[in-house]
Amino acid sequence: MSATNTQIATQNRMLAALPTRELERMTPHLEEVSLKLSAVLFVQDEEVEYVYFPVDAIVSLLTSLEDGDGVEVGLVGREGMVGLNVALGVGRASKVATVQRAGLAFRMKATRLKEEFDRRETLHDLLLRYTHALMSQVSQSVVCNVRHKASGRLARWLLMFQDRAETDVLFLTHEFMAHMLGVRRSTVGEIAEELQSAGLISYHRGEIHILNRQGLIDLTCECYAVVKEEFDLLYAA
Repeated sequence: MSATNTQIATQNRMLAALPTRELERMTPHLEEVSLKLSAVLFVQDEEVEYVYFPVDAIVSLLTSLEDGDGVEVGLVGREGMVGLNVALGVGRASKVATVQRAGLAFRMKATRLKEEFDRRETLHDLLLRYTHALMSQVSQSVVCNVRHKASGRLARWLLMFQDRAETDVLFLTHEFMAHMLGVRRSTVGEIAEELQSAGLISYHRGEIHILNRQGLIDLTCECYAVVKEEFDLLYAA
């Protein structure tokens, strides 16, 4: 990997948090890849060949049902990595990993990541803390999907996506958001219209502009704040 690619790689917060010695050891094994929208990185119960460190791509983790439906339970951007099971000694994927925002990532052979994890250095500790944060996100998403109103859930999801995209402009269709939340497309349309009427967002042809972030925070349930705090603490140490 070139010096330029190494600089790009450190735009992933997990890689950036590594001591120079560890990152330099990993660098030859990190391959820059461009992830296309809707690409499936792996499916449930499939052997994981590569793990991914997103730079500006965003990846959804979805549960998969026998009828083909799925609900998003996790979202991964530059704060983390995709393929965490590998570090924990499980070679098969427990979730479907789908690209929901096209962009750059660095991938590494799953076997190599496990070797680095087993060295019990900084990456080992980071991955354990990240496991805790991601488990909090997954469990909170499950509770949220069961207990909270669709409007609050959509607000939470928009905020989570915005946090990782780091922009006020999001490209998301009603169909996509409905799939992520496990609701009907018409339900998303009704909620989006309400949010637009309230001046929180503007929406046109799959392009959402976040106009009032604090308003979305006020609308969402407590699940957003709980998960955000976990990820804020991840790199605070």
